[in-house]
Amino acid sequence: MTFTYTQDIKSALLGVAVGDAIGVPVEFKDRDYLKRFPVHDMLAFGTHHQPAGTFSDDTSLTLCLAEALTKDYNLTEIAYNFIAWYKEGYWAAHGKVFDIGIATRQAINKLAEDASSPELAGGSDEYSNGNGSLMRILPLVFYIKNKPINERWEITKQVSSITHGHIRSVIACFYYLEFARYLVSVSEIERTNEFAKTIYNKLKDEIPEFLKNIHITEKEISFFDRLLKNDIWNLPENEIQSSGYVLHTLEASFWCLFNFKSYKDCVLNAVNLGEDTDTTAAVAGGLAGLLYGVENIPVQWLNQLAKKELISDLSERFIKKLQIDSCDFIATLVYKTAEEGGRKTYAISGYRPAVKFPFDKMMTTGMQVFINKKIVNPGETIDVAIKILAVDYFEKSLAVGMEFDAREGSVIVATGIINKILNEKLVKQ
Repeated sequence: MTFTYTQDIKSALLGVAVGDAIGVPVEFKDRDYLKRFPVHDMLAFGTHHQPAGTFSDDTSLTLCLAEALTKDYNLTEIAYNFIAWYKEGYWAAHGKVFDIGIATRQAINKLAEDASSPELAGGSDEYSNGNGSLMRILPLVFYIKNKPINERWEITKQVSSITHGHIRSVIACFYYLEFARYLVSVSEIERTNEFAKTIYNKLKDEIPEFLKNIHITEKEISFFDRLLKNDIWNLPENEIQSSGYVLHTLEASFWCLFNFKSYKDCVLNAVNLGEDTDTTAAVAGGLAGLLYGVENIPVQWLNQLAKKELISDLSERFIKKLQIDSCDFIATLVYKTAEEGGRKTYAISGYRPAVKFPFDKMMTTGMQVFINKKIVNPGETIDVAIKILAVDYFEKSLAVGMEFDAREGSVIVATGIINKILNEKLVKQ
């Protein structure tokens, strides 16, 4: 699979946040009430008496997870972010927590006492299957997307179990992320409602087979039959429930995703199902953001969203981390000035000059991700992560301390030295 994430992370995070914010003012309102007074726009006050654009714990914990993933994957880092949210309002819409589920609160209180084994903090009994891990899990797809399925499962299980450790919650998170993984495997132009249904049908075969292979019981798998053996979109609305139970949220989110053909219609209908309005819309909104793109989210909703610019900045930092992790080595580059025969203008992160190593005549394209800057000017020294095109050709050929050139045609524009090799295939034997 080829994965692109330049816009996907922003689409996912803002998709979750906007859906959540639409649902906050009417959380706990039942479906009959919302039939009489349906939500058509982003509202203020209501259930939690918050200004328009306020997101809840769903988004805050999603952003806490994404923030942790801008560093190396570390369960304790994720746990500390969750504690900081609950205790200090970190990544809360307005710096103060106003909504938290019982299981999530209990787990975070455990973590605050001892965060040495975060994956053991979440409840593991059958009654601990609220939607508190599903609502925040989406950023994880960008970290696990290229990993083998067993590793994707184990990491999903770990992150879910910080607050929700029962196997049903883990399966719900896994199903959601596997769907999202296929969704981001193609370009934006290929992402249609029909393509989404193709993914859905693939998962009907793949998910049960995998779960059986890891010895999940038939009884537990059967809880997901409405997704794995039926077409969820064909069910009438009165058979779709929207409580805080993880299966209800998962089913309602996919029902909305398939039955409504835009981000706006998807999240509004998710909210108007009633009850756990913010979470259903957040979970549906994350997928709708990926399916339709951030440009399909109404601008007036984005403009009212709390911390919109900070979420965009987080997206950029997350993107850069993933780009760096996908590179082959990290180096320090010294760019020549124009007088020295180098570039006459600045270069932007993502710049792709040729790379020439001293032991070979061949040059290869080398995408440069600037680690601490967005641009570099002639004459500057910069740390970069570099992804080379002809990886197999240079297998077992590179070493820390090796010098190389960056070239535009025959012109050497920068000289570099390798500081760290990220791709083990390239390490010189």
